[in-house]
Amino acid sequence: MSTKIKQSLSDVRLMILTSYPLSTEELGHLYYDGDGVDQSYEEAYVWYLVAQCAGNHRTDSLVNYLNTKLIKSQRLKLSSRALHIYTKALSH
Repeated sequence: MSTKIKQSLSDVRLMILTSYPLSTEELGHLYYDGDGVDQSYEEAYVWYLVAQCAGNHRTDSLVNYLNTKLIKSQRLKLSSRALHIYTKALSH
């Protein structure tokens, strides 16, 4: 994927977070199910964590489930990424 496309997707994701906080949960569902995107528990985990940061705790059980599927080093890296996405969105 080209750098411009990756940046555009990043911009869209930040807009989703800041304008539609509940949609971060939906983005997680898309990755979890592979609905329109490549299925990825890692990406789902990131977006479910971002949803939690935004105060949406409907994703708690999914995060707990994915905690059992991912190794600790993955969880730490993905948690750091989720926090970065969340704080970057807040600063926009």
